[in-house]
Amino acid sequence: MAKKAAVKRDPAPKQPAITPRQREIFEYLREVIVARGYGPTVREIAQHFGIASPNGVTCHLKALEKKGLITREAYMSRAIQLTESPQPAAALSLIGQLVVGQLPEFHREPHSRLEFTGLFASAAHCCIRVLGHGMQDEAISEGDYLVIRRQADCRDGELVLAIVDDTTSAVRRYYRESLRIRLESTNRAKPAIFANRVKVIGLVVGVIRQY
Repeated sequence: MAKKAAVKRDPAPKQPAITPRQREIFEYLREVIVARGYGPTVREIAQHFGIASPNGVTCHLKALEKKGLITREAYMSRAIQLTESPQPAAALSLIGQLVVGQLPEFHREPHSRLEFTGLFASAAHCCIRVLGHGMQDEAISEGDYLVIRRQADCRDGELVLAIVDDTTSAVRRYYRESLRIRLESTNRAKPAIFANRVKVIGLVVGVIRQY
């Protein structure tokens, strides 16, 4: 029987390397385009990042264009476009900080935003809904969604979702001992779980709660 010829596949294209400042500007371009449908002007970019000269912004834009991340049209003030359709980012305005019992301290800068895309953008991330009240000692309530980064291993002290002895689940901090695994509750008053077989589903990296 004739052997089938092996099909050689081209490697997946690599993301072009960019500097940290270029990354910040690129993320800002994407945020503005997603929010209002068109890109910012050079002047808006300069004001946002505190860049004194428009030429400094233009240099960064030329670099992003050369690396294939954006396109620009000459003689148009709002001609910056992303080469790939932007996906909505999971970000919220960060308006200040709060100590319970005191007045909130609001930020003067209205454009400050807290980015949550890292919790959701990766294919390794998933979520699981909590039912019942078995994790109240971990400050996790019924109806919460745990954001999980799926991985089979972890380091000591990391908070994990795990299957214990093939019989029960636990959201605990993981510690290796010489002959067994110790799972510690975030509530110090709650006794630890000791087990011989612990299967880590992934790291707990966030909790989503809707009231």
